[in-house]
Amino acid sequence: MQIIIAIAILIVALTLILYKVNNKFEKKEFIILLTIIVISSIAYMFYEKTQEEFFPKMFKEKYSKEKSATIEGLKAELLNNKVVSSKTKFVYKFTYLVKKENKEFLCTASDVEINKIEDNYIFTNFSDLKEECILK
Repeated sequence: MQIIIAIAILIVALTLILYKVNNKFEKKEFIILLTIIVISSIAYMFYEKTQEEFFPKMFKEKYSKEKSATIEGLKAELLNNKVVSSKTKFVYKFTYLVKKENKEFLCTASDVEINKIEDNYIFTNFSDLKEECILK
């Protein structure tokens, strides 16, 4: 959100400079300004959405591969603000529906740690994942 505000302030500053240079602000320039603001806002929201879905998708793939069970639905909650604030360590709570042995379970995995090392993301405690499952 701070990035959108910074971009908007920068665009307004550029608009004021343009106005001072030309001593006028035409309709065409106003439409261009609005278009730039809308496009940059949409691009930033799309980027944020893909970032929010990155770790849940990664968890779903790793869980399917390691546990040989498919996750039907998944809800992820980032706990970094509550536990630790970091750009290289992410702590998640996952709530998901999983199908095991022809039965559906509602499972919760708390404190799933994901560490970023350069461009790689590693689940630190996936082998000893503390799952709490109940029959659906």
